Amino acid sequence: MGWNEGFTIMEATVVGAYDLGKLDKALLEVLMRPYAGSDIDSGGRVGTLAKDGKSVERIVLHVSGVDVPPAPEDGASEEEIDEHFDLIDELFWEVTEGYGWQ
Repeated sequence: MGWNEGFTIMEATVVGAYDLGKLDKALLEVLMRPYAGSDIDSGGRVGTLAKDGKSVERIVLHVSGVDVPPAPEDGASEEEIDEHFDLIDELFWEVTEGYGWQ
């Protein structure tokens, strides 16, 4: 088990900066670097959403310049929804590895 509280703090910080309209790629890097080398763990995810409904994962991907696939449409199967969220998580962890996350 990793550092859940670290994820909780990062989530609140990133969503807060995004909601203020202040989050750009340079600030995101500054906010993510302190977690380098830590065992940050998404078990600390609270599920805080930005004012526009984006999750922290979607915010990080968007600000990092990653094309985020649209959410499945209404009526999508549970399998399609699960595959979509698995892809979002996979992309998120690939991006955060660039910040030195483990």
